[in-house]
Amino acid sequence: MEYLGFIFGIIAFTWCMNLKSQVDKLERILKDNGMLDIEKTSLKEIIEKNIGKHGRINLENNATDYEILSKDCILKDVDEDWLLLEVEKSGIQKLIRIESIKGIQFK
Repeated sequence: MEYLGFIFGIIAFTWCMNLKSQVDKLERILKDNGMLDIEKTSLKEIIEKNIGKHGRINLENNATDYEILSKDCILKDVDEDWLLLEVEKSGIQKLIRIESIKGIQFK
């Protein structure tokens, strides 16, 4: 009877180690594809430092907004998930989700 508990313990330990390696592999895949929030947090910090500056916003393909595409914008405000910007010439203000931003070029 003692051997059954010992064998079950070894099986459970091996199973847990296998799950740990699978989770690590999935995290690596998510980081490589840019799907973790680690990069978005740093993008938020960059935006916070550049409030009031002029720049051009590049958005993900599924979030393309033609009113701000390839136009100079002024970064107005930022919070946890959203960026408020204003298109320079037309004065249109837009709210954009930070996670949909692909890149920013500042002037």
